Amino acid sequence: MGSLEEWLQETVTKTASEPGKPYTQDIGNWVEIRLFISSTFVDTQAERDVLVKRVIPSINRQLADRYIRVIPVDLRWGVLDEESKDCHAIQKTCLNQVDKCRLSLRQCPWFLGLRTSRYGWVQDETMPSSGFENPDLFRWIDEFAASGRNGVSITSLECIHAVQNPIELPVSPTMFFYERKIVEGKKDEEKIESNMRWIFDFEYKKPDEEIPEGSKFQYNKTEDAGKFANDLKNLNSYMQNVPHVIWNSFETGYTAGGARFTCKREGGKSYGVGYTSSLRAFQDCVEKDLMEAIEKNFKPVSTEINSFQMETVQHENAIRAKASTFVGRSAQVEKCYGFCNNEVGDGNVLILHGEPGCGKSGLLAAVTDKLCRNLRDQENFVFVHVVDSCPGSNILAKMLKRLQWSLRDWRRKNGEINISSDPPESAADLRSLHHQFMTETAEKYPDEVFVIVVDAVNQFHGRMKAWDMWWLPRKGSPPNLKFFISTLNQENGTFVNAREACPDALLSPILQMSREDLQGMITAALARFNKKLTTFDDPLLGNQMDLLLSKSSSPLFLIAACEALRKFGIFEKVSEYIEKLPTSITALFSFLLEEWAVEYGQNFVEDVTGLICLAKDGLLENQINDLLNFKEERMKGDQEFLYESSFSRIYDSLANFLAAGGGGYLRFFHDQLKYTVQDKFLTEKFALETHQWLFDFFLACTESQLCEEPEEDPPAYYEHVLQQIFYHQLEGKKLDMLGSTLRNIYFVRERVLYGQTQSLMDEYEVAIKWCSKDAQHADMAAALTQWMKFSQMYAPKIEESPQFCQNMAINQYPDSWVRQDTTLLGEVPPQVGYPLIWDNIPPGGDAMVCKYGVGGFDAAVSHPSHDVVVIATGKQAVILDQTSGELQHRLDSQSFSVALSPDCEKVYSGEKSGVSVFDRSTGSLIATSNVQLKDVVVWVQHIGDYIAAGAGHARKTICWNDYETEGEIALFRRESGEILPLERKWSVKSPCFDYCYLNPRQLIFSAGKGGDIFGFDLQGSEVMRFENAGECVYTVAPHPTEPTILSGSNDHVIREWNVDSQTMVRSITDTTTSGWFYGGNWSVSYDPTGDFVLSTEPQSQSLRLYSFVGTLIVELKGHADCINKIRVVPGSQQAVTTDRGGTTLLFNIPDPLVDTGIRKSKQIEEKVLSSQFSKDGKYIFTVSATTIRKWSVDGFDLKNAREYDGFYRSKGFASEDEEWFFVSERMSVGKYSFKNLSIIGHLQVLQDPDGSLSSFAVTEDGNKLLGVECKNMKSEESEAVVFDIADFTNSSQIITYKNYGGRMFGCDIHPDGSRAAITGHRGTHVIDIATGQLLHSIPRGCFGAKFMKLSNRILYQDGETAYIWDLEKSEDVRKLSGHVDEVTGALLVRDETQVYTCSQDGTIKLFQIDEEECVYTFYNHRAQQYTGLSVSPCGEKVAAGNKNGLFYLLKT
Repeated sequence: MGSLEEWLQETVTKTASEPGKPYTQDIGNWVEIRLFISSTFVDTQAERDVLVKRVIPSINRQLADRYIRVIPVDLRWGVLDEESKDCHAIQKTCLNQVDKCRLSLRQCPWFLGLRTSRYGWVQDETMPSSGFENPDLFRWIDEFAASGRNGVSITSLECIHAVQNPIELPVSPTMFFYERKIVEGKKDEEKIESNMRWIFDFEYKKPDEEIPEGSKFQYNKTEDAGKFANDLKNLNSYMQNVPHVIWNSFETGYTAGGARFTCKREGGKSYGVGYTSSLRAFQDCVEKDLMEAIEKNFKPVSTEINSFQMETVQHENAIRAKASTFVGRSAQVEKCYGFCNNEVGDGNVLILHGEPGCGKSGLLAAVTDKLCRNLRDQENFVFVHVVDSCPGSNILAKMLKRLQWSLRDWRRKNGEINISSDPPESAADLRSLHHQFMTETAEKYPDEVFVIVVDAVNQFHGRMKAWDMWWLPRKGSPPNLKFFISTLNQENGTFVNAREACPDALLSPILQMSREDLQGMITAALARFNKKLTTFDDPLLGNQMDLLLSKSSSPLFLIAACEALRKFGIFEKVSEYIEKLPTSITALFSFLLEEWAVEYGQNFVEDVTGLICLAKDGLLENQINDLLNFKEERMKGDQEFLYESSFSRIYDSLANFLAAGGGGYLRFFHDQLKYTVQDKFLTEKFALETHQWLFDFFLACTESQLCEEPEEDPPAYYEHVLQQIFYHQLEGKKLDMLGSTLRNIYFVRERVLYGQTQSLMDEYEVAIKWCSKDAQHADMAAALTQWMKFSQMYAPKIEESPQFCQNMAINQYPDSWVRQDTTLLGEVPPQVGYPLIWDNIPPGGDAMVCKYGVGGFDAAVSHPSHDVVVIATGKQAVILDQTSGELQHRLDSQSFSVALSPDCEKVYSGEKSGVSVFDRSTGSLIATSNVQLKDVVVWVQHIGDYIAAGAGHARKTICWNDYETEGEIALFRRESGEILPLERKWSVKSPCFDYCYLNPRQLIFSAGKGGDIFGFDLQGSEVMRFENAGECVYTVAPHPTEPTILSGSNDHVIREWNVDSQTMVRSITDTTTSGWFYGGNWSVSYDPTGDFVLSTEPQSQSLRLYSFVGTLIVELKGHADCINKIRVVPGSQQAVTTDRGGTTLLFNIPDPLVDTGIRKSKQIEEKVLSSQFSKDGKYIFTVSATTIRKWSVDGFDLKNAREYDGFYRSKGFASEDEEWFFVSERMSVGKYSFKNLSIIGHLQVLQDPDGSLSSFAVTEDGNKLLGVECKNMKSEESEAVVFDIADFTNSSQIITYKNYGGRMFGCDIHPDGSRAAITGHRGTHVIDIATGQLLHSIPRGCFGAKFMKLSNRILYQDGETAYIWDLEKSEDVRKLSGHVDEVTGALLVRDETQVYTCSQDGTIKLFQIDEEECVYTFYNHRAQQYTGLSVSPCGEKVAAGNKNGLFYLLKT
């Protein structure tokens, strides 16, 4: 008998192989490469760990965008008595698993062998080829046995089976072998301990060989030891020369303790495991080899396709896969096909329904596959969506977006090139356009059929009210628009809701399969495993097919029975085995679980099925492997093992019952198996422990990322991990660890960056409700509420600047949980110039609860339990989630006023001349009024059986003096139908701007021009009138329970009127900062208690809370534009304010009777227009429109203050010698003492009253002053003037620059006093300050320009960007971009290497000039539009004024 190597060369590699081609990957389908890891077990623990925990995760991260995933098949058996193993059983398991690692049976497997000194468990006999699943691949084993070559290790058999010549060679080898050499060091701790050397040695010894006394039981003595050694050597030699094998050698080290006993016995064989060290070279080599092989064997998908096309491919591949195994029910298939093809039945919807396991998905797939093949050839439209077939497929919004894209793409291909290919982005836009666009498309192409197929609608996520089935076609849809859906009869109510939404839908219950079809299904299922049942009365076996069919006619039962039968190995006892099978599907699944427990281990089966059952959205196979390993390491340590099996083995048994939905995330496809697992294994204690296990694992996956700058890459399935953590935290009752999740700024950052903001908000709501149930968790509920608010308001900025999220959290008010929780995580190392910390932050809490990114004329707000805000913008009405701010619907309504029905199911929208009613949950139009009113409906309200509407001037506060149209009130009856019938209407004797309804007296009041308030009953009769309420009454508001109303007018007086006595009860003079002609109280309201007054006026842009004696209690800031309306939130201590600039805010209203600790902050309670630090940094000057102030920087204490005649463009400027402080007024500049702000004098800079002084500058020596003008009506005549102010009281004009040609807004004088820069609408001009000669013209500019001292350059602003212009080169040399709105200030710092900028976008940024890089962004949710910047001389403090009325003193 020749050597093993010779036999292998003559037998295993004698057949020639065809040349291979790169594997063509189906676009959008995940390819799973199952990599079989072969080695002796006890001595390769470290190498296997490197492969499973490092190499494969790294490769999966790199290949994720190519839809390729490597799954290790790592058959670790645990520590058992190897001699007791059944040779046939282990050969069948291991070698069948090798075949499952082939992408095709024609190809080599993906196989990785670790070759060491050990030989492995010797097989006394080999199983014949007929015992394996693919006998044709095992002909060699029959020849092997025939040659008398029994007695070879299982490891060798794995290698021989893998390397045999395939029918088709790979492009690049897919089999990799790595031969190890352990290099021991000279130090004792680098040498293998003498009593543990057996772990790494060749384990067979000849009978006469000496063995050290301490290891005498650890070696196997046999006469065949020499043969085994030669076989090991010959096999290695053979494999090194196989062309389709990659062979490498590697060296490792050893560290003391790497080998250890796992089961030590005195006087007998012990067991242990060994770990080598220094494996980095091995790791790099394997990763390189695998990546190269994958790159060469998988042809890159060359077709450029977008995400919608990719998803479409995955859905249609899923349909084809299901259709390929479908049999029978031909009549039902044809009927469904005929309906979709517009040949059978009326209506737009076909509902395929039935119980779990009845075959719905298979039948739908068969019909859909036929539709795709036939209808598309005739240029019809077929859209396919299979819930759970790819990531995100269970989210209705994603389906609707892809449907929108598909319809648009189809229409563009049919010649409509002007139609946008981009679908709506928001869920609200998808809702509003869904029916409209489908209907429009079907009507435009009446000769084509439009078929939308959706499988398993009951498995949609409940968000966006998917289960309500509102997205099905409405009544009256075009007949060529067809929806074909499948659903369970009970789950999530989708079947019932679909019938209600579409009463004319055709119902198609799944019919019972015929006996012939059932028999065909069984035959096909068993044939895949080379098994079959008798179909006649066999004398010995009987009719096995009849016997099985007598058990049940459920397709699911029969498939499950086939799974049991394929594992049963004794043919003669099959009939007896079938006889023992239960007759119900639940009992059969229980039977299978018991069999699996025997085969794979009870604990293992419980853990695996428990994980799959309790997982939120399924688990990847790699995740399950990692979870099992995670538990094993925690419970047994790094070098011991908990399980006797691996998921790779049990997967073979589970596969038929798993759905790989969402990109391979495994879950039980049939609920019956899930319920059986729950009943059999999931005790309350076990379920809790499993949820805790999942939470701990998922949290561990995130730990390396929850820091300022993660140094490690996350796992490939990291996005999925983030979505699972809180669910298992809640279910596992581990809310004590919320500091690691919902109360961790880095966790919030990760959720935002992975597009999970709304899911995060949902989790906060759930957690808050849970904590609110128990008084012991009151602090936790309060903390979570603050974190939810923070996350809602900061998510957009975190997404934009994630690196500064910690800084955003730290800059919350001092007592906030967000700040405290984030402080516990440690400080971020400071950099030059950043981060900035808000030094004078107001204490005592932040009243702003939520910021909505839309403003308007009016708002309606529900009780918090309904969680709704509706905003009328003048162009549309939008419905938002009150808590999270998520956009729900955009209503197709030119809305100026809004109201909600008492049950919040309807939205009333006041439009240009009428009222419309919308369904709140769907956004669909229900009814419209049938009578036009005289003007815009500025007020609408539900009153009993009526919808009341008041017409008036929408822009009441602008040009009201020219408005003369009389107001009008109408009552419409609330009846079913598409028309709101008019009950009555009547005119008001004056132009109106607002109305209110006083419920206690059932009266309607109007506010309007002329100063009178009219009161009407519901019959339209004027019953009272309040006179002298101001020249123009802007607003009226009712008391919630008392017979009183409030009014607000242009005279800044809030008046309360008693309806019963028809007298004014009291008045409050509202403080304001301007005598603007159209100023005054635009909106007033009682607070939620009715005991205090809320008001707003346009200059402060704040919400003010007054007592009835006129005391200003608190001023709530956050708006940057004029507030149009205040609306109190029913049943809460909150109010919503909406402004004309695009913002609506939800505030907590302090209750002065409770919140006695309302604290005043060291803040400036007005808008700071400019500021400047003193040279020593001890003081800072601030300038508002009315007051100049001098503050100490430390402690922010006020030192001096002086009122002056300023205006909204006033600026302050200190002389270089700090003797004087200059402040601009509308047309002049005042000079004040730097020390105490005493007035020195005024300089009249401008003469024309059409102009105003927009900016000024003073030379460093204080002798010259430059002023620039912004003219209103004569903008092109705006001038710049230069004065000699050496003797301020006798100043003289030097030059007038008239050649700019537009409004100017900024200026600067060069440090040497020779040149001036002027900037505005016409760009930036540089002039000679003595002659007025134009020296340079820069085409851009607007609000600011600043000469650079250290170079001949100038820093200026234009729009959203700051630029640096080189005056010698006459070109921009730096561009500093990153803001998204107008830059309003820019300052050079740190020897002109950095620039601080501020903007109307509410951010302050720091740029590195040379790198043109934004290195830092400061953002605070209360900040709106910044008005200007100043920096202390040392650069350690930054000051900024803001239109929200807060002043930001920031320190580095």
